[in-house]
Amino acid sequence: MNDTFERAYAEAEGWLASAKHGLVEAEDEEARANVCCAQAIHAIIRANDALSLKFLSHKPTRHDDAAVVFAKLDKDGKLPEGAARFGNLVADAMRDKSGADYGKSSFSFERAQEYAEKTEEFLAMVKSALNI
Repeated sequence: MNDTFERAYAEAEGWLASAKHGLVEAEDEEARANVCCAQAIHAIIRANDALSLKFLSHKPTRHDDAAVVFAKLDKDGKLPEGAARFGNLVADAMRDKSGADYGKSSFSFERAQEYAEKTEEFLAMVKSALNI
């Protein structure tokens, strides 16, 4: 498989759609909320990969590097004005990834909704940056 920014972005949209669908089913269930958070986090990762693939021709090899790459892209003027506000979202997602994926953390239904909403905004910014 050849990973392209278009494929990475499409996968990000898929992860987000799954998270949003899961929220409808979650109904305040903490276990399902964790799954939704994990899916939103994966959407953030793949959207960030799309940016990296488009502007750097590679993606981070470690999730911990995602926030650094995002900050570099913003500093280099590759992202739309105001994109810097998503830097904390990317950093938080990398911090929360293991907890969400492996049940080491508990996320409330409200936190899962917040993750999905912020992820949707992030993906809109990424789509604009990618011109797709």
